[in-house]
Amino acid sequence: MDIAPYLLQLFSGLSRAMVLFLLSAGLSLIFGVMNILNFAHATLWLISGYVTYSLFTFLSEQFGASPWMLLPAIAGAVALMSLAGFALERFLIRHTYERELPEQLLLTFALVLILGDVIKLVWGLENRRINLGVEPMEMFDTLVNPYQFVIIGTGVAVGAGLWYFLHRTRFGKIVRAAVYSRSMVSALGIRIPVIYSMVFALGVGLAALASGVFLPLLPMSLGMDLDIIVQCFAVVVIGGFGSMLGTFVASIIVGVVYSFSILFWPDGALAMIFLILIAVLIWRPWGLFGTELRS
Repeated sequence: MDIAPYLLQLFSGLSRAMVLFLLSAGLSLIFGVMNILNFAHATLWLISGYVTYSLFTFLSEQFGASPWMLLPAIAGAVALMSLAGFALERFLIRHTYERELPEQLLLTFALVLILGDVIKLVWGLENRRINLGVEPMEMFDTLVNPYQFVIIGTGVAVGAGLWYFLHRTRFGKIVRAAVYSRSMVSALGIRIPVIYSMVFALGVGLAALASGVFLPLLPMSLGMDLDIIVQCFAVVVIGGFGSMLGTFVASIIVGVVYSFSILFWPDGALAMIFLILIAVLIWRPWGLFGTELRS
């Protein structure tokens, strides 16, 4: 049996899973701590990709074309978008905490439309992609894109870093405590608004990182955010809102299942994700690693 096609789909699925994890981790954190369903999260991911592209182009013109220019471009985009996320929470999102869920969704959907127009005005309608010129490598008698292993390694490293941050640092423990009981954290004298701003900035920064590692794989184009946000919501619901381990595991499930579904049942690839989602909601409505406790 020729295993080459299955290996290609596996590596493709794992690399897609890591991009989904980087994007969904921020979405899960924001909802878990702030109880805000940020429908504009994927649009912030999309605009981060365009920012990364612009920075990469600028650096290549100034210092010469090199694949290594991607690293400072991603770092710059993460820093800029984290600051933008901090300001967005401080001056806009903060005023919706006491509002009902439909009003929050309307606000974040309005941001989707506004940011979409910003992309058109600044970057136009053309797709943007960074070509690193990486040659495919041979593995098991088939050609594999080695950049997929970079994406997989990045996702695993960030996942380990998030685990350490949430379980071994003081601020991370406060964030975890806020997921379970914001009122108790506030009663300890900890300023919840500061926590909210920093968590929102962290979530947007993770989205910017996801877009940066994604750019050399597939081009950024208008409308991608609406496609991927659906999969991100599926990931956080399957894994459990606020659970990084659940988000990581659910990302692998969704990414690999989607990849192999394209091989065996292309028309039903997205349907398979929602079949898994329905099964998890019936079995564990709070997700694989989520919890019923919330106050």
